Amino acid sequence: MVDGWFLLDAMDGIHEEQLMLTKDFLNLSDYTHQTRRSPRKVWVTALIAAILALLLAACGYAVYRATMAHRELHPEDEKDYFFDGDEGTPNEGLHMDLNFGTCAMALHFDTEETGHLYGFRMTEGAPVDSSWSCGGTTLKELFATYLPGGDQPEEQQRPLEQCLRDAGMTASESEEWYCSLTFSSNTGLLRPAMCVEVLDGAKLHGLDLILGWPEGKATVIKEETQGDVQILETLIEVPMKNGEAERNLFLFRFDTKRQVLLSIAGADELLDFPTLEAIAEHIELRETDFVYSLDRSGQNWSIWSLAYG
Repeated sequence: MVDGWFLLDAMDGIHEEQLMLTKDFLNLSDYTHQTRRSPRKVWVTALIAAILALLLAACGYAVYRATMAHRELHPEDEKDYFFDGDEGTPNEGLHMDLNFGTCAMALHFDTEETGHLYGFRMTEGAPVDSSWSCGGTTLKELFATYLPGGDQPEEQQRPLEQCLRDAGMTASESEEWYCSLTFSSNTGLLRPAMCVEVLDGAKLHGLDLILGWPEGKATVIKEETQGDVQILETLIEVPMKNGEAERNLFLFRFDTKRQVLLSIAGADELLDFPTLEAIAEHIELRETDFVYSLDRSGQNWSIWSLAYG
């Protein structure tokens, strides 16, 4: 039988101090370490891996692995997407089933309902055109939406000072970290040059991102996994009234362990995927201790595009 005694015996040959710590953790008070013939290295390694897995699971350290998936949309799709008019708006009480079947792509994320708020900042050396102007939403501005009397559910409302304490950061730090940044060029584009956004697991729970609205085509350029991170690069083409197509690049990097999505969208006229990848390497993420959840009972989709607002 595989019990605590067997596991300790299997660990024979490991450093004495580490063995005793394991003995204490397994609550085996009268175990005496004896010198035995060392087992084969591969056998010990395999057992140690199994022991660590058992111990981590016993301590509640089993890591939830989220996923990112995408699918092409078709007009015959079921009406999976809905919108319920918000209280106090002209659409109050209005329920609409929406079929986004002509859109280019839907992204779905299997994340936990409650999670930690994330912010980001761009580090020095990012290959961003120095002539572009930028603006965005800081974590401090996001915290302002949680103030008493605001739009958030009453049970999640809190003063700014408490938001900062919950997040584990100072007021000045909260002004240095962003949840979104929008860059504008001086080239006459009617849309941004680039948008960078971070969405954590709580924000993604129960939400699909719709690309290529109201009609579009998606071309997947790259799809791969690097360690804990799923990477998706896709070109989205949306037909315009003048007969031409607006072409936008989307780079998604989804950390399945931390349940956080980095989204970088750029105008095809100004950027390419190697540049977006280089910019992504200069994005620093910060997990805060601000824990929250969102109610998705009124809307389960968000139009994801390269646009202002």
